[in-house]
Amino acid sequence: MVDRSLNYLSEISISELKGFGDKRIKSLHKQDINSITDLIRLFPKKHYDRSQILKLSDVKPNTEKEITIFGKITNVSVFTTRTRLKITTLTIEDSSGLARAKWFGPQYIESRYKKDDMVAIAGLPEVKKNGTVEFKNPVIESFSSDQDLSETGSFISFYPKIEGVPNKVLRNGIKQALNRIEELKDILSKEQRQRYSLYSRLDSYQKIHFPNNFQEYKDAKKRLAFDEFLYLQSLFGHSKEIYKTNQRSHEIQIKKSLLENFEDKIPFTLTNAQKKSINEIYSDLSKKTPMKRLLQGDVGSGKTIVAAAGVHATIDSGKQVALMAPTEVLAEQHMNSFKKYLEFLNVEMHILTSSVKDRSNVLEVIESGSPALIIGTHALIQNNVNFKNLGLTIIDEQQRFGVEQRKKLTLGSDLTPHQLVMTATPIPRTTALAIYGDLELSIIDELPPGRKKIESKVISGGKRDNVEVFKIARKHLEEKSQIFVVCPYIEESENSDIKAAEKVYELYKSEFDDYNVELLHGKMKSEEKENKMIDMKNGEIDIMVSTVVIEVGIDITNATLMIIESAERFGLNQLHQLRGRVGRGQKQSECIFHITEGKSFSKITNDGQARLKAIEQHDDGFKLSELDLQIRGEGKVTGTTQSGLSDLKIANLRTDYEILEDSKELFTSINDKNLKLNLFNEAKVIFPNFGKIEETK
Repeated sequence: MVDRSLNYLSEISISELKGFGDKRIKSLHKQDINSITDLIRLFPKKHYDRSQILKLSDVKPNTEKEITIFGKITNVSVFTTRTRLKITTLTIEDSSGLARAKWFGPQYIESRYKKDDMVAIAGLPEVKKNGTVEFKNPVIESFSSDQDLSETGSFISFYPKIEGVPNKVLRNGIKQALNRIEELKDILSKEQRQRYSLYSRLDSYQKIHFPNNFQEYKDAKKRLAFDEFLYLQSLFGHSKEIYKTNQRSHEIQIKKSLLENFEDKIPFTLTNAQKKSINEIYSDLSKKTPMKRLLQGDVGSGKTIVAAAGVHATIDSGKQVALMAPTEVLAEQHMNSFKKYLEFLNVEMHILTSSVKDRSNVLEVIESGSPALIIGTHALIQNNVNFKNLGLTIIDEQQRFGVEQRKKLTLGSDLTPHQLVMTATPIPRTTALAIYGDLELSIIDELPPGRKKIESKVISGGKRDNVEVFKIARKHLEEKSQIFVVCPYIEESENSDIKAAEKVYELYKSEFDDYNVELLHGKMKSEEKENKMIDMKNGEIDIMVSTVVIEVGIDITNATLMIIESAERFGLNQLHQLRGRVGRGQKQSECIFHITEGKSFSKITNDGQARLKAIEQHDDGFKLSELDLQIRGEGKVTGTTQSGLSDLKIANLRTDYEILEDSKELFTSINDKNLKLNLFNEAKVIFPNFGKIEETK
């Protein structure tokens, strides 16, 4: 018996299978289906249960489920209506009665099936008053025994549509492919399969495509999802091993009293989640291998103070720190925060952006290697910036930077600096484990005490509702507060009823002509956007009408009202991020989720309603991210834009968390180097784009 692996099968072309001519092969190639491995990993998107085989006399009126009947064709007739609609009728009989099957349109049934042919019919039956059973547009196939059936008489798999390749052809090709596999090498031992209640690998591929019932399909899916997650563990584990083997970093001396001294000096008390994250960072900094850690926290959870503790430790050990932010305003904001948090240290701090005039002084400090914190934008990665003693790099809102930009900040010396990336976008734990598996994860999942809850309210888009929104806005303005109004698009579309920022700007300017109303959008030049945000921060603008360019990071402590126009059009996490732009000062803040003009809550989509209900009821970003995953699905969680992986094909991040955890537990327990290598080699076949992950992190 030949021992076969998915790697071996990936070298066998689909052209070796019957039924796949040049045109069909070309269509399959467009879907990246080139080998037998690719074909058997084209998983069904749904199933029809046609396993209920009945005699005609047993068919009950008002049956709501598809059934299958066997019989002999006794008559074939074709009728064309006045409107030239062709109706083909086959009369079929079994030992207990008669049935008529009708097809509407040019399906050429009459040329394929003749009188006295034995056929199977599957479809939804209708029992007429005379007892005759009738089917409309059923599935039909000839047979000589039950084993000949592929479209009827069983649990039938249906696949994603591929142009020119019918479902029946795909199933037949997959059946041929599976028949060629005498034995499929299993990466799990019998004991491991028993521990996690898993099918063998060969059984899982057989049952995912040709199950006898839905339970068999579910059990097969469980095993194949387990494998996909195991592949991820293998790829990320390999990436970590390579990184640890090839990279060396500065060892940051972490004194026992470091955190204690830090806590004593800062102007507030750290939360337990912040302390835990700081200790995780300190542990990484003290190692010879460079840290690669993602710091994830909700809006207002205090990620900056955690990063400041890392800065404190690194500079205390005589090394430099670089912090890269996506905009000048955010860079300035970080500078102000770090000055507040680290003023007790004699820390040298500089900012490096495109508008800094005395660049030569900052560059001199960088090149001298003297301990300092350098905060900047893309200016930090220009060719003339040469760090000589860089111990730690911090990247804020890392998804806002390109691959090469992030890499440049960690290059340039024999020792690789420690790396801390921060995001204020809460990610469900399953998604984080899948996307950021090669980074260690620190989560700040509690807010500092005393932070006031932002009052949230959904308001419909009728004329009276608009008056209510203006009334709330005027109240905030009268209290000397500032307002954000956010819209999804800049210009009106002829095919959309979405409020455009320019139209809303004119509306608010007219309604509040005694206040300073300004417009901000992504088509403006960077300098113009930066200046407007500075004016807003300095209190010179009362109402800022904007697109989502203000979504991330900026602190306007006097902004107490966020109005989100056409709120039903935004994603749940985005709504939460926008809401987090207010509530940063001592005043009570509000967020209005305003539905598109002319619409009521009941007229928006079910998903839109679900998002708005969730955002109105919850203010926990992690809870909202889980709800968002349930509402919209995981989508492309591992696309090349995020981690270099192809999409998960069978595992589901919404429902398979326990499977993911089990796969992680198993992978951690594997000590056999050969087994790990085999798993890694197979994983590269399943996720062929994974090589890019080294660049994206």
